Amino acid sequence: MTYVEVAVDFPDDRARTFTYSVPESMTAIPGDMVWVPFGTQLLQGVVFGVSKIQPDPEVEARSLTSVVENGPFLDRPHLRLARWIATYYRTTLFIACSLMLPPGSRTRLRTWIRREPDNFPANITLGRELRPHEKRVLDSLADGEWQRKDRVARKLGRSGTTTVDRLLRRRIVESRHEWEQPRIRAAYLNVVALTISDSEAAALVSEFTDTRSHRRADLVSYLSTSKSPQPRPALTKRFGQSAVKWAVDSGIAEVQKQRVQRDPLSDYVVQQQFPFDPTPAQAGAIKAITDAIDAAKSPPSRFLLYGVTGSGKTEVYLQAAAQCLRAGKKVLVLVPEIALTPQTLQRFASRFPGRVALLHSGLSNGERFDQWWGVREGRYDVVLGSRGAVFAPISDLGLIVIDEEHEWTYKQQDQTPRYHARDAAELLALETGASLVLGSATPSITTFRRAERGEFHLLRLPDRPQQITGLVTEATQDGRAAVRVVDMKEELRDRHTELLSRPLLAAMRRTLANGDKVILYLNRRGTAGFVQCASCGVMRNCRRCDNTLTHHAATDRRPARLECHFCGYRVRASRACPACGGNSVRRTGPGTERVVEVVNERFPRAGAMRWDSDTARTFKDHMALLKRFTEGTPKILVGTQMVAKGLDIPAVTLVGVIAADIGLAVPDFLAAERSFEVLAQVAGRAGRGPSGGEVVIQTMQPDHYAIQAAAAQDYEWFYEREIEIRARHDMPPYSRLIRLQYAGPDAIEAHENAYGTAARFGRRKQISGLSGIEVIGPTPAVPLRVRGMFRWQIVLKGAGPEQLLDEEPTGAGWSIDVDPVSLS
Repeated sequence: MTYVEVAVDFPDDRARTFTYSVPESMTAIPGDMVWVPFGTQLLQGVVFGVSKIQPDPEVEARSLTSVVENGPFLDRPHLRLARWIATYYRTTLFIACSLMLPPGSRTRLRTWIRREPDNFPANITLGRELRPHEKRVLDSLADGEWQRKDRVARKLGRSGTTTVDRLLRRRIVESRHEWEQPRIRAAYLNVVALTISDSEAAALVSEFTDTRSHRRADLVSYLSTSKSPQPRPALTKRFGQSAVKWAVDSGIAEVQKQRVQRDPLSDYVVQQQFPFDPTPAQAGAIKAITDAIDAAKSPPSRFLLYGVTGSGKTEVYLQAAAQCLRAGKKVLVLVPEIALTPQTLQRFASRFPGRVALLHSGLSNGERFDQWWGVREGRYDVVLGSRGAVFAPISDLGLIVIDEEHEWTYKQQDQTPRYHARDAAELLALETGASLVLGSATPSITTFRRAERGEFHLLRLPDRPQQITGLVTEATQDGRAAVRVVDMKEELRDRHTELLSRPLLAAMRRTLANGDKVILYLNRRGTAGFVQCASCGVMRNCRRCDNTLTHHAATDRRPARLECHFCGYRVRASRACPACGGNSVRRTGPGTERVVEVVNERFPRAGAMRWDSDTARTFKDHMALLKRFTEGTPKILVGTQMVAKGLDIPAVTLVGVIAADIGLAVPDFLAAERSFEVLAQVAGRAGRGPSGGEVVIQTMQPDHYAIQAAAAQDYEWFYEREIEIRARHDMPPYSRLIRLQYAGPDAIEAHENAYGTAARFGRRKQISGLSGIEVIGPTPAVPLRVRGMFRWQIVLKGAGPEQLLDEEPTGAGWSIDVDPVSLS
């Protein structure tokens, strides 16, 4: 008898497996997906181990129900990665595995039930035998028809499932199971192919030519000269339905199913490019990485490629990837979000045409399905994608590249497991033997600290190479743009109250006069951050969240509206105050829409355009906007963080930061680091061409060290200041954090639960002698209420804060965020 250890799709507070026996008619290996009995249910699971010895001989192991075809879906490195994710981020093994399974693989088993009157003893009255809830179930099944178990249970409320299961165990109700059709499947096209010889086809053509059935002759002639089967819809359109039906019905042609690849790059035109001659600094970095790839030593090498914006990090990635492919291995490249994918894709696809797969959330379900299977079947050598692409089923992985490694978007924050793709990639590199390259002009404080301690090989690109007619020449002495900080308090004292300062307006006039382009950055969407009545002072707030509504201007498709950026609640904008009825509602806190309005008023011929999550929701939207700005007539691009990351547009010679203080106002220990990173990154968008560049930063806090360091584009000066502050307050990287958050619909209950949990942690800390762990809170989250749920949080800080969770679980309703990238 063979036994398997299975991670089951069942809510659990531990990363554990369950033992099942394998029937002789089945074969299961690690990485297979299976269906297993679990209580009264049939659940999905993933096989983690196989043994000939039963772990617990005193407990009879139940048998697998079935094994899913086309497995195994996870290889051993990914199984080990799943186990690490489940343990480190405190989730179940199956949820960790689900990150790595093909799209649409998590199908559900539908259970149907009906009343079985033959099982009732004739001498027992049902009204006295059954409880009230059980009687309600039988009443709903009185017609004897099959009904879905979940719908019947839902009518009874919380106890519905328990009640139905009790009736099933007593065999008062019978059940049957049906697997749902997968939500995402392979796509097929009906094609038509001849089944007769060329001589027979020629005879038919001769027979029907010059007759009323000449279309039959045309169809047979066309199919006989075609090198491959032809799509039936195209044939029907060209030759008519009756001719195609005649060919199929008479047996001279047959309909076949042909797999259709839903390729996101099918309409993407790429011109192949060849490597540039690297600068000495680039050549040194390329050699260090390629030597590590060739050596394939254990443990594999880890690099931090620290280069100023525009220093040519991508060229290092490309040449390292080329060497990896020559060595017969594959490459994984991660970018922080899909807004960065178009330009990165263009560079990799032009260097490795036909060999690049794309994986990110902006693809359709069908595209993700086909790309995943294409990667698994080995049709692609390079995988490019955002956070989730780290789990792509790549075999023979030789190089992992994480561009802009400092970006917080590599951390999943909205659902379990809250993993960080950078940390997952580090473990994946260790398991597969792949070299790991992290790249950034502004590395995260934690990563740079690790590089200082020797955990990463630090590779520096200190200068920008000058790019002229596609050739890389010697690095310029000072390739970065000149930066000017404008104190907006001085502007107000001089009674200049406009959104754009006088220095920024003057710089925009010069830039536009020279025929160059401008990027304006403001990390706030909409026309106004909030609206307030000047008569009574009331602000318009969301009904479901403790958050002000953002004003969005009218468009061709919809009127002006107020919108909550947390839950999506919308209401029509009005000048009338709903509280007092006054007509003096004012808009405050401009967003990107308002900036576009101001720019169009000042520079009506420049053609301002906007790039934020309101204008670009899909990958194709991002590609279209980027193409429009780089190749079209708009001279001014206004955007949020999307315009601050990775864009390489030589025509941009001016970057304006509208309000540099927005990020500094966030109550978070990472506020200064994140503000510096985005300011330094957005400043790096200017001056990438031969014309040089200029940056204007508007701020109310010109003396803040983050703004001063960003203006000087001096990462290491900022790092020294910030690491000193972190050490003084014992914050990461000198300690670790775990954020616990509770959310509930009742304000009082949420408050009591949070304080009760914090008290339990405090007592457990004393009992277990965990004096090195600090329990901070509880404190209300910001904002307190989101989507009708009241949120409180507790932060555990120390060298090993997870020890306290091992001793004292949180309980229901709590989410766990290990190594959070935000505490607000």
